[in-house]
Amino acid sequence: MSDLLSAPRGELLKLVYDLIEENQTLKVRISELQDQSFKLQEENRQLREILKVKGKPDRPSFIKPSVKKKPKDLSLRKKRERGFARRLDLPTRQEFHSYEVCPDCGGSLGKPSVAYKRQVIDLPQASFVVTEHVVFKRFCAHCQKRVFPKLNLQETTVGHHRFGLNVFTTIATLRERLRLPIRVIKLYFKTFYQLDLAEGEITEILHKAASLAHLRYQEILTSLKSSPFLCCDETGFRERGKNGYLWNITTPNQQLILYRQSRGSKVVREIIGKDGQDYEGVIVSDFYSAYNEHAGFHQRCWAHLLRDIRELREDYPCHPPLNLWAKRIKAIYQEAKEYAGPDSSLPLGLQARERIQKETYFKEKLQAICEPYPARASPMSPLSGRMMTFLPELFTFIRFPNIPSTNNLAERTLRHYVVQRKIFGGTRSAKGSQTKAILGSLFGTWNLQGLNPLREMRLLLARAPCQ
Repeated sequence: MSDLLSAPRGELLKLVYDLIEENQTLKVRISELQDQSFKLQEENRQLREILKVKGKPDRPSFIKPSVKKKPKDLSLRKKRERGFARRLDLPTRQEFHSYEVCPDCGGSLGKPSVAYKRQVIDLPQASFVVTEHVVFKRFCAHCQKRVFPKLNLQETTVGHHRFGLNVFTTIATLRERLRLPIRVIKLYFKTFYQLDLAEGEITEILHKAASLAHLRYQEILTSLKSSPFLCCDETGFRERGKNGYLWNITTPNQQLILYRQSRGSKVVREIIGKDGQDYEGVIVSDFYSAYNEHAGFHQRCWAHLLRDIRELREDYPCHPPLNLWAKRIKAIYQEAKEYAGPDSSLPLGLQARERIQKETYFKEKLQAICEPYPARASPMSPLSGRMMTFLPELFTFIRFPNIPSTNNLAERTLRHYVVQRKIFGGTRSAKGSQTKAILGSLFGTWNLQGLNPLREMRLLLARAPCQ
């Protein structure tokens, strides 16, 4: 009975009679259990009297007697496959300590052998290094001209910039991976390296690094279109005090950040083409209408839907039909998540057909729950209407393997940009927004792939063409 408030009188009377009959049955069962409990108490009392006669202490029957355990023989313990002690690091240098003569009597000592080792891990006191390349020119008597070598410093510096690759990569990593403000990066170099950088210099270094990484940024955009699914999300961002949006397109091993002033469907069209013609996979997103630009398969986020249902229950804490409705929807989702897929021994065609049948099965179950409410004036009407509207896009994760049912991947990778927005407000120019998007995409991708961003940034700048 889905809604007790609107049920007919006959059904309510039948429910009342059933409850009365069940109540009588339970009363009989309770009486039987009470009789059994009384018999057990009487048996325990008699047992305690017998134990007293034999001179044993009065102990409840549910307490086991004390037993002296034999000491364990440690030599019989099963040996571990490997030790769990902390491993020593590979030393970068060694210092040897030994007596030349006996400290007690001053006598000569024999051949040394290792008594023990001790490692000390420390950081060197670093300072910046200025390398001046002096190029000499010399006169050739045969050619009748002066000649001098042309320097190729691509492995140590960026173009004709006065700062080397290590400064570039460190600044970019501090900014995007450690998410430090410009003034804190300036303080870091002043404190640890005694290098006094201006905030403008740091900003220009970031712009230069982003311009050299633009080709890699375009490669990420191209490779995303071959992924089986894209998790998409957006958040507000500010450029020169004006509102804009950061768009985040993420896969398990790649991330792309775009800054656009619009939050409309034209940004989605820019990424995947008109009606999604440049992308054949599945778009995973929330229920925002801009993503309707994709004409292909779509998976709407269940985390957003369940969160809205939970908030609705908090608004109506004493509403039995709402609670029943919410529990049934959550049960359907849990059942869908527990679906392990078809038997892998089946042909691919039969596997695909079984998945389609399962998807239809869950759609019909959800439709049966939500269909009565959109036409009624009830708290469940808005969310039921949303689920009916997006019903074809709620169980796509059943139809295709390895498709997430939520948009949490995009939400997590976009979270720190929200924190940064609250700290420094946004960027001050269109160039700064582009730099933020390019470096954020690169460092986000390296983070998802588990790579060292400092090393990857240095390799990227070293291989970039001279500018």
